[in-house]
Amino acid sequence: MSSSASASRRSWSCYGAVPMTRCPACPRIAPLKRLVTMTDKNGNLGREFVKCESKPEQGKKLKQCTHFEWLDEYIEWIQLEGASGELG
Repeated sequence: MSSSASASRRSWSCYGAVPMTRCPACPRIAPLKRLVTMTDKNGNLGREFVKCESKPEQGKKLKQCTHFEWLDEYIEWIQLEGASGELG
């Protein structure tokens, strides 16, 4: 059973260059950050994800954004947005 879990961990898709858009969940203009999981929690070791790393800004009442999305889901989203002409 552990050998099948090990095999699935290494089967995450590897993507080349992917355009990083601004976070769809907050008003900030900072682009999303592309990262890779470094722990084996829930079998996601090595899986890529995007996350908003916007922090609270001085003088503004904006809270820190917690947007998180697996990279494969993000790529599907930008493909749909690009196809509809809404991706900037």
